[in-house]
Amino acid sequence: MTFNMSASELYEKIALISPKVEVILRKLYWSNYGLLKKLRPPRNVKPKAPSKKIDFDKIIEYLKSLGIGEGSLLIVHSSYDALSDTGLSPDQIVDKLLELVGKTGTLAMPVIRRFKGEPKIADILKNENLDDLVCKYNVQKTAVTSGLLPYSLMKRPESVTSRFPLNPLTALGPLAAEMMEHNLEGELEERRPHGKNSSWYYCYQHNAVVVGLGIKLDHYLTIGHVAEEAMKWPVSVENWYRKRKFIIKDKNFETETTVLERKPKWGMLQIADINAYHDLLNNGLLVEKEIEGVIVGFCESKKYIDYRKSRDGNGYPYVISKKYINK
Repeated sequence: MTFNMSASELYEKIALISPKVEVILRKLYWSNYGLLKKLRPPRNVKPKAPSKKIDFDKIIEYLKSLGIGEGSLLIVHSSYDALSDTGLSPDQIVDKLLELVGKTGTLAMPVIRRFKGEPKIADILKNENLDDLVCKYNVQKTAVTSGLLPYSLMKRPESVTSRFPLNPLTALGPLAAEMMEHNLEGELEERRPHGKNSSWYYCYQHNAVVVGLGIKLDHYLTIGHVAEEAMKWPVSVENWYRKRKFIIKDKNFETETTVLERKPKWGMLQIADINAYHDLLNNGLLVEKEIEGVIVGFCESKKYIDYRKSRDGNGYPYVISKKYINK
């Protein structure tokens, strides 16, 4: 949602006036998305500065200092672009992360997919209901949009990938199979991306630590959705979910199912995630530090979810108008 650093800083400064102001900014942005996209300056207009060799072992040592090690359940959100100057391939970085958690630990990463027939970004809010769309999710073959590291982890023969099509995780380690085992089970109301049968809820139950490598965790603390989908949501909101139909194939397994997905408008228009991000930093629930020029974030899932649950009953971090709340 940013054009350049100065625009980003201005946007954030205004957004931090209050959560309501941030939501107003979001609505202004998305209502003018087409125009703003045209005005966006071309990329790479300046020559890239000479790169500095990144010692990834120093990042590993920092993660160890945070208590991550043998036996940890680790969820990693990453940008390989930010790590390319390590001189390591995605496979080699995954090797080092697996070595960090050891043989008794489990490494998990989101393997987000985009499906044929889904609306483009500019049209998402115009196509809120997708009742007639049936998407095909091939667990092993559907393109991964969340980066080279998770793709590398998913492609390992020992890894296990969720058959749930929305926000799926892939994992390798002793907890991987159990993490994915029940993801598609339950009645329709229970089949949510972060509900009680999800891999994300499983990670919360096992107090997974969440790490960001080369990205800020402002938009990437996906596990936070467990608070609104697997637990008693503090408010009863009208039309929170939409139905999504999928044909799911995983090697010799195939099924057709319907699942629930949060309607896009809530995440695009009604969430004050910049304010929530600063809340976490200010309360010590999220730690971010530059190591070798790479932003590294750290968050313990149970502490984060408990914080979400402790906030007031208005749906934090969403700013939800009373007209949407069922009495």
